[in-house]
Amino acid sequence: MTATGRGWLALVLAAGLASLAGGSGQLAYALAVGLGLGLLHGASDLRLVPPARRPAFLGCYLAAALACLLCWQLAGPAMLVAFLLLSAWHFAHEDELFAGRLTSLALGLFIVGGPAVLHEPAVARLLALAMGPQASLALVNGLANLLALGGALALPLLVLAAWQRRCPCLAVTLPAVVLAPPLVGFALGFYLLHAAPQTGVRQRLLGAPTFKVYLQLTWPILLGAAVFTLAGGLVFVLQERTGIRALFAVLAAFAVPHMLVLPRFLQPGAEVAPRSGPQVVER
Repeated sequence: MTATGRGWLALVLAAGLASLAGGSGQLAYALAVGLGLGLLHGASDLRLVPPARRPAFLGCYLAAALACLLCWQLAGPAMLVAFLLLSAWHFAHEDELFAGRLTSLALGLFIVGGPAVLHEPAVARLLALAMGPQASLALVNGLANLLALGGALALPLLVLAAWQRRCPCLAVTLPAVVLAPPLVGFALGFYLLHAAPQTGVRQRLLGAPTFKVYLQLTWPILLGAAVFTLAGGLVFVLQERTGIRALFAVLAAFAVPHMLVLPRFLQPGAEVAPRSGPQVVER
C-alpha cells in the first residue's frame, strides 16, 4: 500500500473511532482533520503571490479574515448561508478528482450536503449552533433540508464516477461521509475530496518534491494560522461553550480570503488548480 493509501486508511479508521466516541471525540476529529489538515493547502497562498504584491495581499487577506469574524458576530445566519454557497462553488471549481463539469458540481454539493443525507436533524442542530442566537427555526430546517437534497442528488453521480475510475478509496469515502456523524462526515469529505488533492497541487506548484519540503516552505503561515485560530476561536467559545460556532466562524475566516482574495493577486493567466483531469495525489 502506498503512503497515500495508508494515510487514507488511517483517516477513515480514525473517523470510525471518533464516531463512536461521542460529541467531544467528533469535535476533536473535525478540529484535527477539517481545520488542521484541511488548511494545509491554503498555507501556500502567500507563496503563490508575486513577491512585490505580498504586502498588499497579506493586508487584504487579514482584513477579509477579520471581517468574516465580525460579520459572523453581527449576522451569523447570513454569513453561514454565504459560506456554504461559496464553499460548494469553490469545491466544484477546484476539483482535482473528476474531469466532468457536472461531476465537479456534484462534488461541491456533496462535500457540503453529504453529511445531511442521513443526519438532517443533527445537521439542523449544528447549523443552529453555528448561526448563534439570531438563528430562526425555519431557516435552520430549510437549510438542512436543502443540504440533504443536494447531497442525495450528488451521491449517485459520484458513485458512478468512482466506479468508472475503479477507485476503491473514493468508493469507500463517499458512503463514509454519508454514514458518519455530521462533524466527522464533513471533515472527512472536506479533507479527502478537496484539501488533500489540493495540497498535492500546491506541492507541485511550489516545486516541493516531498510533503516535508512543502511544510518547510509554509510553516510560518501555519504558525500564524494557529495563533489566529486560538485568538479568534476563543471569542466564540466564550460565548457558546460547545465550540461549534467557533469552528464554523474560524473555518470561514480562513476559507473566504482563500476563495476570494487569492485569485485577485495571482499573476494574469495563473491558475491555482489547473483542470488536467483526474489525478492520484502521491505524497
